[in-house]
Amino acid sequence: MRKFIIIPGMLILLATAFFQEAMAGTLWTITPEAHVQQQYNDNLFRTRDNTRSDWITVIGAGLELRGVKRTQELTLGYQPSYSIYNTHDEFNTLRHNANLRFRKDLQKNLRFSFIDHFQYSEQPYDPARGYRPPDERVVIDEEHIDEEFTDESLRRGREPRTRNSARARLDYQFGPRDRAYAEYHMYHHWNKNPGEEDSVRHSPSMGVQYWFTPRYGLDVSTRYVHGWFDESENLDSWEGRARLMRNFTKFIDGFIQYRHNYVRYSGDREGYDLYEPSIGVLYRFASDGHASVGLGYYFRDEERSGTESGPILNADINKTWDWRRSAFTLRGRSGFTQAYFDTGDQGFIIYYHATALYSYAVRKNLDWNLSGQYRRNIYEDRDPDRTDNIYAAGTGLNYQLTRQVRLGLDYNYRQVDSNIRTEEYTENRITLRLNWRPQARRL
Repeated sequence: MRKFIIIPGMLILLATAFFQEAMAGTLWTITPEAHVQQQYNDNLFRTRDNTRSDWITVIGAGLELRGVKRTQELTLGYQPSYSIYNTHDEFNTLRHNANLRFRKDLQKNLRFSFIDHFQYSEQPYDPARGYRPPDERVVIDEEHIDEEFTDESLRRGREPRTRNSARARLDYQFGPRDRAYAEYHMYHHWNKNPGEEDSVRHSPSMGVQYWFTPRYGLDVSTRYVHGWFDESENLDSWEGRARLMRNFTKFIDGFIQYRHNYVRYSGDREGYDLYEPSIGVLYRFASDGHASVGLGYYFRDEERSGTESGPILNADINKTWDWRRSAFTLRGRSGFTQAYFDTGDQGFIIYYHATALYSYAVRKNLDWNLSGQYRRNIYEDRDPDRTDNIYAAGTGLNYQLTRQVRLGLDYNYRQVDSNIRTEEYTENRITLRLNWRPQARRL
């Protein structure tokens, strides 16, 4: 495991040296932080029967270095922490969390960006996916969202795992709505959990959106994925998409789309081709946000088993409504995906997913949040057939004790209902947090 930890560290050091000259004359700031938390979990291993609970104490610190210039920005962060289990002390872990983000405007309409995220932890879920106070929220570029399946209900064990995701990207804007991109994504996943594989993913992609008249445009993209696994057969996948768009109003576009997936394996495992024509509509909100709905029909032609087909709903919504003292965020997505990496080989999955989050400023230094989530997964390649319905809810209070110190109390609930009874479980978590984060200091 030591060599796997060294490799991302060397990449970050090399990247820092590479960016150093480009960041000359930059305004640098540094921000330290520290935190301690106490958590109670009533189902540590996410089992249906014979559940085990534990108290987990986490003590951590961190440092963030940020450099800002008119045309570029660099952020380096490292947050180590140590988790202490009251009963199951064999899972005590020194966690590591490191981030590197760099962007540079090469020309007026041409931008280069690089993102690297390294994590070593025994947690079966990612706490960064939960609620964050308003001043700690991270703005996510939709183009950078990875479509890889990341359902956190699937992982049960507490053995540490290492994940590193590196992404380099070029974005070019050559018209009001005309743009092109090229991207390379590398993802490593190393496991200590029995039954979970180590894997490496390499994925270059590119795409162009061009409006050849004020009313009509074309959006085409392609992506290649090569997956290496330490036990299973290696994977090669090509995906292509072409979308003809028709603009109706300032906020509404209609589209006709065709998507094709080609999947093959290095051994005897059966590959397939997937064909999916669809038609839909896209709505852009006046402020940031979008909603799209597409109705399609897919044909999955397997090499030996024949063809399966059926209707598919492709939906995507991401919108936040902000008011004076509160905010409401709605996110949803449905369609199909192929899950081979982070959560193990789950194959072809049809899914429906929705998340809602409400936050309210009770007082100047006190805010409250409430969230709910639903996901339905239909595993087409599992034998026997499997369908899961996942329900999650959470609420929390965040109190600003001083300008530098924040106190938080969270409750999280998760329930998995499945047609396979051994996959079902219910989990409750209560977490008390104390965070110290002063204002950034200029270097």
